[in-house]
This record gives sequence, structure tokens and C-alpha cells, in this order.
Amino acid sequence: MLRAAIIGYGGIAQAAHLPAYRQLEQEGLVKLVAACDIAPERFLKKIDINIGEAQNEDMDITYFTDAEAMLSACDVDLIDICLPTPLHAATAADMLKRGYHVLSEKPMARTWEEAQQMLCAARTSKGRLMIGQCLRFFPEYRYLKQVVEMNEFGRVLSARFSRQSPPPLWGYENWFMDYEKSGGCLYDMHIHDIDMVRYLFGNPHSVKCAAADVYSGKDSVFSQLDYEGFPALVVGDWSLEGMEFRAEFCVAFEHATVVGENGVVTVYPRGAASYQPELAKGAGVTEEIRYFLNIIESKQENMKNPPESAAQSVRLVSLLEESSNHGGRPVVLKEEV
Repeated sequence: MLRAAIIGYGGIAQAAHLPAYRQLEQEGLVKLVAACDIAPERFLKKIDINIGEAQNEDMDITYFTDAEAMLSACDVDLIDICLPTPLHAATAADMLKRGYHVLSEKPMARTWEEAQQMLCAARTSKGRLMIGQCLRFFPEYRYLKQVVEMNEFGRVLSARFSRQSPPPLWGYENWFMDYEKSGGCLYDMHIHDIDMVRYLFGNPHSVKCAAADVYSGKDSVFSQLDYEGFPALVVGDWSLEGMEFRAEFCVAFEHATVVGENGVVTVYPRGAASYQPELAKGAGVTEEIRYFLNIIESKQENMKNPPESAAQSVRLVSLLEESSNHGGRPVVLKEEV
């Protein structure tokens, strides 16, 4: 059984990663042995975030405020990085160079150059690297990927994705609201759907983006990704104080429209009654970690969520940032680098 440790014990660790480890530990797949955070009060206080309540109790783990002390004291195979975005690249590269397997939260890095540093470290490490682009593992998006790949409803005519939330004010020293650190909604939340559009349809031939600054920078984001034959419109907004978190998609095909609303999928066939398809089981982050454990143990290639793909999503978001900085001017994609 692999042994894991979390570095960064904030909202995403408590609300998403801890429940996943609890479930997978019960299945005998992994043991979470330790967690580290620079702020010791994190170990005593639950941090609820937009996607769910914190669950930081009933885990037999040891807490540390120093990563070196944790690594010296604990036998660990896998490092789970839940730190603020600016710390992803340096921490992941360091852990990979030491030979650990690394799961790092999205976005992969704040810049394309930092993402490349992570890839370089992964190429020479005996450990594996995966980035937490977790939508690829959520049941509703897995279903959407399946119908696209199998051409079940014919060609795509249009696609819309939306993710809306109150502002994430729970971050350590309010780092989410510092655009230079977080990249705003564009890099932190909008990237979920940008990555999913890439996962479904590949890279677009051009993009454009408009954004509004509400709390820090690019808090309300409207992107268009143009493909041969159809557009994909993506909305991300974390400026909606008082609103509950919502995530939706609507993809129109030749023979049906597929709608996802907060985890529920409805298919609207053209000329026939709507229905809700049976979806795969399992929470997204749980299945993400399960997949990573499996490819580590089996030594299989990461076909579903390779870090190179996550780096390309950072690159695409940087082009959307460029478009937004120039009044929504279209940006044509060059060959992948």
C-alpha cells in the first residue's frame, strides 16, 4: 500500500482530498500518514469552500508545520501538493527530484515556463507526476467524453460550459484575491472548463477572451474557443457573492443535446423524449487519486491525464489572458511547443 502526505492543509485539502483518502484507505489502496501546513491553526479549524464542507476529522495522521521535518519523520511514497498556485512548480520539482510521486493541484503552475520546469523534473525522476485536473474524473464529464469519442449523437454543433461561485476568500492571507499569485478566476477556476474543452475537442484554432476585474483581476471571465465547425463558449465567474456554487454544460450534437447541471446529466434527443443516462460511480477527486495510484502501482502510461496535457491547458489560459489584455482580440494558436 502506498503511503501519502499532503503539503498544504487549506480548503481544497480538507473538502476534497481528505474524503478521497478516507475512502481509498478503507479500500486498502493508500494510507495518508501526514499533512504539513505553515499555519498550525489549519489543523484545528475546518475550512469550508465553495464545493463542500471541510472534513478534517477522524484521520489517523500526523501534523507538521515544516515539510523537511515531515519527510524526515515519515516513510512516504506520494506527495499531494495542495499549496497556493505560486508554490506548485518549485515544490513539485523538488519532490520529484527526491524521487517521490507527486499529485499537484490545478492549475499546474502560474506560468507556462513554470509548467515546463515541472515536466523537466518529471522526466528525470523515478516518481510520477499528475496534475489535479479533476473534471476528467467526474461522472458527468466522463459521460460527455464517452459520447464525444464514440460519436454517439453525431457531430458537435455547439458547446457551452459555465462555472460560477462566490469569491474564494478562505485562502491563506487571502492569496486568491492577489492576481499575480492566483491568476484570478481565469487561472484558478476557469481553467477547469478550459481543460475539459481541450480534453473533449483538442486544441482550438483560435481563442478570444473578455474579463472583468471585480475583486482583484479577471474575476468574471468569458472565453470563446473556435473549432472547425463549431464554437465553444466558456464562462467562469467567482465574483458572485451570496450565490451558491454552480457548474453546468450544454453540448448540442446533430441528434441530441446533452446538458449537465451540478452533477445531473439529461439527454434531449431530437424528436424523442429526454432521459437521464446512468453515470459512473465515484466522486471526482476520489477517482482522480484512485487512477493515479493505479498507474503508479501498474507502471502503466498515463493516458487520461498526463502532465503534458495539463501544461497545454496552462498555455491555452495564458493565450486567453493575452486576448483579454488586448480588449478581446482573437489569438490564433501556433503548433504545440
